Amino acid sequence: MAHDVHSTDPSYLEGQRLLRRSVNAPIRMAITYWLDLHDGLQPPEREQIDPTHLPSRALPYLFLLERVPAPSWRLRLVGSHVVEAQGQDFTGCELVDEQIPGISQSRTVRILNQMAETGLPGHFHGRSTFRFREDYEDHEQVLLPFRSQATGAIETVLGALVFEGLQSAFGPGATW
Repeated sequence: MAHDVHSTDPSYLEGQRLLRRSVNAPIRMAITYWLDLHDGLQPPEREQIDPTHLPSRALPYLFLLERVPAPSWRLRLVGSHVVEAQGQDFTGCELVDEQIPGISQSRTVRILNQMAETGLPGHFHGRSTFRFREDYEDHEQVLLPFRSQATGAIETVLGALVFEGLQSAFGPGATW
């Protein structure tokens, strides 16, 4: 685990920086989980993901993406907070306009494309321009890369997404 060594790996250092910048608890939990899996030399492997090692209260805010023939991504898993905020469950959908209208113009797709090339985690906190509903304020999102054991390429991404101010069964925001 990278916490025991002095790492100069850019992905690990970026993860530490994002942890210091993050505002919402589910985002911090996801980043901490990813950093704990990171070996300090390169992003963790996909096979290391085990949702049972994450706090259960973070699970509604998580989603999992897998790489499908480049340059696309498919949502494998979408937490209930994300589904509620979007008003629809996009599990199984590719991040293409034909399946999720307007997604190609989203910040998420831009971050994913950068991540596939750099291996660096991505983060955003602010006003969303890609919205399904108008009853939340800003959102915070983190995208954490996992590499393929076979190829070393980034093929899986663990994401956490908090829609701030969304009145739901989970309460407003997620700063706990």
